[in-house]
Amino acid sequence: MKKYKTMAYVFIVVCIVLAIAFVTYQVMSANEGEEKQIKEKVQTEMKYIESRMLSLFNHMNNIQFENYKISISEVDPSSSGGGSEKSSEASSKSGEGGMGEETKSGSESSGGSEGSSNSGSESSGSESSSSSESSSSGGDDSSKQSSQGASSSKSGSNNSTTTYILQSTGVLLNDQEVDWDTVKKDIENMYSSIPTITLDLYQTEAEDQDILNFNTEFDNLTKIVEEQKKTDTLQQLVKVYENVVKFTEKIAEEQEKIVARTKLDIYKAYSKLDDEKWEEISNDIQSGVEEFTKLLTGTEIKEEKQYSINKTYVMLNELQKSTEQKNPEIFLIKYKNTLEELSNI
Repeated sequence: MKKYKTMAYVFIVVCIVLAIAFVTYQVMSANEGEEKQIKEKVQTEMKYIESRMLSLFNHMNNIQFENYKISISEVDPSSSGGGSEKSSEASSKSGEGGMGEETKSGSESSGGSEGSSNSGSESSGSESSSSSESSSSGGDDSSKQSSQGASSSKSGSNNSTTTYILQSTGVLLNDQEVDWDTVKKDIENMYSSIPTITLDLYQTEAEDQDILNFNTEFDNLTKIVEEQKKTDTLQQLVKVYENVVKFTEKIAEEQEKIVARTKLDIYKAYSKLDDEKWEEISNDIQSGVEEFTKLLTGTEIKEEKQYSINKTYVMLNELQKSTEQKNPEIFLIKYKNTLEELSNI
């Protein structure tokens, strides 16, 4: 009898242990799934911050990755002096995309002219018809004709023609001042995302102090941008990006970490360009080259990334050589091309 009791106790204990193990496994699996989701979400948020930071850095020298922009002009032949012209610009996609945009715009322009012509014919017909109806009808119809006549006249006076011109963009073609209004708008827009990103970062392995520093440095960036000081803004952008790199170190794969550290070295060099500290700029770029070399020797590279990585390595070395010429325009051209290629990795 005691033997059966002992076996029963053993059976119960085994069942309890198995139940505890099962519950623990389920809880751990749920936690791991939640951690994975948070990690993936933060990775996406870091990519968003990275893209916004790149845009802010580029705004400091009006650098655009697009190779073309569409210039839109409106000519009003009814104005004195043979017509007046109003123009505005719209960005277009780079390379073939820009050409496609031009073709599309041209078609729309043609269509618009045809539409204008048809509109004129229809307007005339409409006036004749109104006149006929008016002579056979009484007072109410006459008042309706008056209203239609006013509308037709307004339409007829608007004979402006819209033209679309494809213009090249580039470092050597750029002589504009920093568009501070756009910079301020971009920074203000980022504030709507930062609280969510901050909460998510607290659920990762990121250091609490680094998270606090990021928010503090971003606030400092806002103050400096308000004063419209270019060199100070560039230096502050570097400080903000240093914290982004620290977050990337905690949540990203090795390849992404190396790319982020390489970008940081390039941004450091870029921030010193206006002060023409060429020796420091050269040292920063050399540090970036050495960091990026780790991607070629110490990590597994996906086949589809191999060409882009090799190309970026060559471009980084060319960027470093450009510091010997001490020419800001040459440096900016190679900076633009290198950052654009880095963004493809």
